[in-house]
Amino acid sequence: GDYKFFNKPFGLKHFLEENDLLGFNENNNNNNDKEMKHPNDIIILCDPDFALLRPITDDFSNPRETLSAPRRSAHFTKMSSHIVTHGQPYAQTYGLGTQWRKFNLDEIAGQDSPAKEVDQMNGGLFYPAGPPYIGTASDMYKIAVAWSEFAPRVYKEYPHLLAEMYAYCIAAAHLQLPHTLIDSLMISSANAGGEGWRFIHSIPKSDTCSFATQPDHSIRPLPSLIHYCQRYIVDTHYFYGKRKVPHDIFTCDHPLLEEPPMDLGQDESRHSEKDRMTAFMICAMTRMTNDAMVFFKERHCEGGGNRERMELVPHANLARARRKTDG
Repeated sequence: GDYKFFNKPFGLKHFLEENDLLGFNENNNNNNDKEMKHPNDIIILCDPDFALLRPITDDFSNPRETLSAPRRSAHFTKMSSHIVTHGQPYAQTYGLGTQWRKFNLDEIAGQDSPAKEVDQMNGGLFYPAGPPYIGTASDMYKIAVAWSEFAPRVYKEYPHLLAEMYAYCIAAAHLQLPHTLIDSLMISSANAGGEGWRFIHSIPKSDTCSFATQPDHSIRPLPSLIHYCQRYIVDTHYFYGKRKVPHDIFTCDHPLLEEPPMDLGQDESRHSEKDRMTAFMICAMTRMTNDAMVFFKERHCEGGGNRERMELVPHANLARARRKTDG
């Protein structure tokens, strides 16, 4: 089918097989018994709409920077190690629940698949995983093979967004690779649970935007990344949406984006905590986009290119507000 997110399982499989630094030993003649060159290497699979606030690592032993949901805390505490290793992949918690258990697992994974033996409780504790996925090269290749096989079958039954994510859940369960799910790997929406928003709540209100534009994990703990998969708006005027960013920003003549005021979302008389959370996203993503534009201009534009800050990311509410003003 024409489902663009098939590129995730098939792209991962191709990367692990063909990358010069990974791949397989040349003396492997049996395709069913491949020996990876570096099976212990750590693979981190990210989505393209990720923006890093700090490095992603394979070590989750520092409680200062690691958040796990209360329902998973007992398991997390009992673990002898909080470092990614064979048989112990990690991932961000997503709100996928256990819907994958309702799919036709006989058709997708086979009548004898261990995925069929996962009960509701363990299905919810270990398998509603999403990117970033973190595992050893050996484990991630096993997942990639099963994921590539299962994803088209899931999409055939469920031809909707998230089909490939449900297929990943099934592949992990089929391979008996329960994931340790972490809340603090990302933030994406002020309305989402199971994310690293506790770190943002701890930032003093007056520092919300300034810290978002200059994040420093050594000063205050931060989620690993922003997943900018939503639309973010505060006060009608300030907005960020990945599909609304002009397509010609990486040119010499294009102006930088207008950055929000440092007090965005902080007026307690009209702003909620969710407004402040959204302001963090807008401030961070606007600055990151400008930083990327400046990086391009410094390297490709004579005289450094246009550095004026005069364009907002357009959106419908802003256009209506402008029409009212002009009228």
